Amino acid sequence: MITAIVQFDLPPEIDRSKAAQTFQSLAPIYQKMEGLIHKYFCFSEEGKGAGIYLWESRQAADKVYAGVWRDRIKELYGVDPEIQFYEPLLIVDNALGEIRTAA
Repeated sequence: MITAIVQFDLPPEIDRSKAAQTFQSLAPIYQKMEGLIHKYFCFSEEGKGAGIYLWESRQAADKVYAGVWRDRIKELYGVDPEIQFYEPLLIVDNALGEIRTAA
């Protein structure tokens, strides 16, 4: 598994409400996306948007990020996203009441 944290500055005219509307319209694109386990759409009061993704593999993530995805971010928000990758080592899953290794 690999976690990707994607951050980007939002244009000043995109507030929380507008971000939520945009994210809602984009969410179906991520349903059943090959290799994607979870995606969180995030907004900060400081004017940043973020996506937190959990992928089955780095290859699955790279396949999406190398495609039209990057162009869509640039088109929607006028900026290139910053992507950081992390290898999950341990997961605390309170919904299941478990602590488990990510391997």
